[in-house]
Amino acid sequence: MMTGVLQGLLDRYGQAVTVRSGTTQETAAGRAFIQPILDRREDWKQRRPSPLGLARKDRFLYLGEPGLPLSMGDKVTCLGVDYEVQAAQPIRVGEVLSHWWAVLKVRDREVAQDGQ
Repeated sequence: MMTGVLQGLLDRYGQAVTVRSGTTQETAAGRAFIQPILDRREDWKQRRPSPLGLARKDRFLYLGEPGLPLSMGDKVTCLGVDYEVQAAQPIRVGEVLSHWWAVLKVRDREVAQDGQ
């Protein structure tokens, strides 16, 4: 079945992640693929000026195991980098939850240091 194939790939090649709920502050560990979303538009830049300096605007694709649910505002940590969930959807194959799809952004260091 498709879900077994993806779980096998995550077990073998996935990266260790920790997810912290934005509402309950509970944490859970699992495996996921996190890759940059490459945008080829000419007007798109990874960093844009803001009143406080350059801000990161790049986004990352997250594909994670079905037992590790995500929702908007959750925090994901992988390989020492903290991300915030911008959008998340459960992906089903028939009636079975196959995996979680999400779009992440890198969290600002100042926000992360404040503990939010």
